[in-house]
Amino acid sequence: MDGLEVVPGSEMASVKSYSGPQVVPETEKEVKPTRGGLHYVEPNYIPQVKPDYVPPLEKNNKVGPPQGRDHKRICGVRSTIFWLLLVIAILVVIIAGVGGGIGGYFLNKNSRNSDSSTPASTNSILSPKTTASSVSTTSSIPDPTTTSTVSETSSGPVTSGTSGIASNPCPGQNLTTITGSNGAIFTLLCAVDWPSGDGAANGKGKVGDLDLSTEYTLPSCISQCVDWNADSSKAGTCKGVVYSANLTAAYDGGQEGNCFLKDRVGKYFPNADTSMAAGLLG
Repeated sequence: MDGLEVVPGSEMASVKSYSGPQVVPETEKEVKPTRGGLHYVEPNYIPQVKPDYVPPLEKNNKVGPPQGRDHKRICGVRSTIFWLLLVIAILVVIIAGVGGGIGGYFLNKNSRNSDSSTPASTNSILSPKTTASSVSTTSSIPDPTTTSTVSETSSGPVTSGTSGIASNPCPGQNLTTITGSNGAIFTLLCAVDWPSGDGAANGKGKVGDLDLSTEYTLPSCISQCVDWNADSSKAGTCKGVVYSANLTAAYDGGQEGNCFLKDRVGKYFPNADTSMAAGLLG
């Protein structure tokens, strides 16, 4: 085998030659240098090593993985959602207010239209062929010496003299009809006058006065018109009368009576409430 061997009879053992590294007396081990020698290193020096990935620095200069944005919150919700909900709420309030205003406008408009559609009391003159049958007086005209059946609208009418207020059926019996003793129908028009010389209602000629007398009721005045037509000696035909219940105004105005017989039905001519016209409109 290789290595040291002991030879009998010899004090020193022979050493077999060895071709490996040898130690030279008073010398260090021979080390083959592999670098450029020793270098001076400063205290606290840390060699720079380039890693494969360097994480970005945060705002506080801390190294770490990227983190998501810290979203601001209002009332516990994200700010964008909060403002979106606030805008929607404002729009809802505005739409509700506009809708309520429009609804109130149309409701008020419909209310006014319904009020305006309510028929008002009729103040126009009836057409010649119209008869207010619901309020017509069916009794014949009484004799001037008898008591009138027409209802009174004023208390204590005068029955004699040339002053005071006589019987006045207006305005309660406006547009009603009164039947004469001969069957003729007269339509009553309150607060109306047919002045002499004014145009006729049918456009043919002018209104003229046939006679004048003092009467204390409208029926007695109409009776004078009926009697006029019954008398063949009278010239002209009585087509209506104008009666003034205010005797004082009639006589103070220079008239010699308050019952005027007319040869034509005149056009509408407004007068006092105590003045009225009744004509043969049919």
